[in-house]
Amino acid sequence: MRKDTVRLTFDFPANLHMFLKMAAAREGVSMRAYIIDSLINKMEYEDKIDLDTKTFRKELAKMTEKDGKLMKDLSDK
Repeated sequence: MRKDTVRLTFDFPANLHMFLKMAAAREGVSMRAYIIDSLINKMEYEDKIDLDTKTFRKELAKMTEKDGKLMKDLSDK
């Protein structure tokens, strides 16, 4: 696993797996790429989050200042 990634494991409904596979194939990407792109799009759309690096770092800095202890506890895990 790359140093700048984390592994997520979750259960996915078996009856939806084929639909996920077909959707990814229709886009010409892997299921992994399809899921990551879908999650990013959902976060940007629903949460109005701009995930470019500069904005992310600004938001992270705000969160760190506001919730410093919480962020430290999370980073220690």
